[in-house]
Amino acid sequence: MKNFLRSTAGKLIVSIFVGIAIGYAVKALPEAAVSIPLQILLVAKHITSQIILFIVPMIIFGCVAPSIAGFQGNVTKVLGLTVGIAYLSSIGAATLAIAVAWFLVPVLVSGAAATTSTALPDPIIAMNFPTMDTMSALLLAILIGLGVVWVGKKKYADALQDFQTMTLAVVKNVIIPILPVFVAANFALLVLQGKLAQMAVFLPAVLIVIACHLLWLTLLYGIATVYSKRNGWNILRNYVQAYLTAVGTMSSAATLPVALECMGRSKTVSDKTAGFALPLFCNIHLCGGCVSELFFVITTYYMLYGALPDFGNLCVFAVLACVIAIGAPGVPGGLNMSCAALVGSVILGGQDIATFFGIMTAVYTIVDGFGTAANITGDGALALITDAWISRNNPDTSPQTE
Repeated sequence: MKNFLRSTAGKLIVSIFVGIAIGYAVKALPEAAVSIPLQILLVAKHITSQIILFIVPMIIFGCVAPSIAGFQGNVTKVLGLTVGIAYLSSIGAATLAIAVAWFLVPVLVSGAAATTSTALPDPIIAMNFPTMDTMSALLLAILIGLGVVWVGKKKYADALQDFQTMTLAVVKNVIIPILPVFVAANFALLVLQGKLAQMAVFLPAVLIVIACHLLWLTLLYGIATVYSKRNGWNILRNYVQAYLTAVGTMSSAATLPVALECMGRSKTVSDKTAGFALPLFCNIHLCGGCVSELFFVITTYYMLYGALPDFGNLCVFAVLACVIAIGAPGVPGGLNMSCAALVGSVILGGQDIATFFGIMTAVYTIVDGFGTAANITGDGALALITDAWISRNNPDTSPQTE
């Protein structure tokens, strides 16, 4: 229990209850005494959100560019295949989430978004940090990554890897510590706005998201079985230990040794392919995260605005979010943090993202263990497809673990 409370998800759960308690405490104060604690909450939310959104382009560049730059050497064909099927799996999972959410979210919310709310004043301290546009950061990351591949200079790839290490250190030492403050302030303000009752919609939403994870894994292993003409169920039944481990660790990297052990027990994919494919997929394949992100984006939007987001914008967001997923940082809620500014520009059209992102962060991070479990389990299906492709096409180069 102590270890869980020290984890990011545990801290966020505690921060939700702390924020709610603070909100009701402020609400119980005499009207004349409300302004000071209200402004403290508004300033805390504003400053933490500005810091997070300022760092997001750095996260996108620092994770996507090194991932692309690493795709070099003598395994180009296999790397192209693995990246391609990882993206197709993520976009397929996102499509499933959109289809399910489009029909179920209006039923789940069932008018909750129409409840009245209290308008809040602007914070007395406003610190708006200029930052790079999300799309510009993504395009720059792709071009720099490809440029390093084309030039073939290992020192540039190493420099990008060092920058990624720095980026993850910033996430660990800056973003992760301020997330509980950000979430607590958001939930306190939700209480003061009278919107807390709407949050009940997320309990069934979480259960539906987990069901979507399991449905996508079933489809993915079915596709892998048909393509490879091997028994994908043999891998899936051996992956139970990896799935449960990932739920607890919320980290594909931390679960990788268990996944390799599970794959070895299945004896369905060659050790050489597994040793190459699984470490790669655990960094670029986020099918479970894409399901969670798209479903909760739609749910949060409907809860706050009483309508579904524009379908065209949602499709654009899904395509771009799945690109970002390839290089999203391996921390709890990493994909959600990387997509924060993208939600603001594509889904919200420039509207205030702080409240939206605060809700998304809390819910997404809490369920992130199940998303990670779906990611790591889905890697087994993609490794099966990769091994079958290699055996059929017999490319000039074989996967290597360097």
